[in-house]
Amino acid sequence: MSLPPDTASAAPVHISAYEPEARFRQVRVLRHDGTPIAEPCANQTEFEALVFQQRPGTDLHDPAQVYWVDRPGEWTGI
Repeated sequence: MSLPPDTASAAPVHISAYEPEARFRQVRVLRHDGTPIAEPCANQTEFEALVFQQRPGTDLHDPAQVYWVDRPGEWTGI
């Protein structure tokens, strides 16, 4: 499914590009109070914990709320 070009900037959760040699993917979360945070996540469990802690109520399957640059749900496992 193709999303409008502004979806990446509008989504409150943004996951960086997949890099096979990188241990982490950078995750940016815009908190409900408007404060942005960025933290590295090594796997889906860390990602979910970060989002649920920093932005409760986020639907991880809604592309309007969560934007993956590429390869959604994939982690290197390094």
